[in-house]
Amino acid sequence: MNQTIRQWIDRAQQGEEEAVLLILQQFRPLICKYARRHRYCYDSLDEAVSVAQLAILECIHAFDVTCDDEAHKAFRRAVDRVFKRESRRFKTYMASMETALHIDEIAEALELSVGDEQDPHRQAVVSEVKDMVRKCLNSLTEEERRFLRLRYLADLTYGDVAKRCGLSLSQAHKLTKAAMAKFHEAMGCHGGGEGGGYGSLRPDGQL
Repeated sequence: MNQTIRQWIDRAQQGEEEAVLLILQQFRPLICKYARRHRYCYDSLDEAVSVAQLAILECIHAFDVTCDDEAHKAFRRAVDRVFKRESRRFKTYMASMETALHIDEIAEALELSVGDEQDPHRQAVVSEVKDMVRKCLNSLTEEERRFLRLRYLADLTYGDVAKRCGLSLSQAHKLTKAAMAKFHEAMGCHGGGEGGGYGSLRPDGQL
């Protein structure tokens, strides 16, 4: 089978679209497996599938048909690599969003914890940030606030959130991500949109 795939790769590198389709069809189980596993990073399963297919296509054109590498292993590595990269990006994004749920961390990020805690101006800025976070949380439904409390404040894993709420792991991922995205959007709205919000505060605490 490896020899057949190598022949398809050679034909695909010469521009034969049918060979590309044959390869994608042959590796569809691999594509679907990885796409389902990393579905939480994307807006839809179709988007995740497209990412995996693109990784396969890039591997096709980069594959050296004169070497002894096994094609199926090269494709697996390519798909695994792209999803690991996307997963890291997603986790970094979520980590930055998690910070917004911890008021003390917001203050620290803005360097509001530096200096005299009794400074009236500092107290006013911290109070404004706290009020903004409360308003944004209040704009969510009780269910959305529950997902955020369980995942970020109670520090439960997605698996624990799923069990607590009677959901599948993928549903817990999806709903928690949606709640966080809604909270983030609310933060932007309350802060006056782009350029507003707590991100518009200068590091020295000035508005």
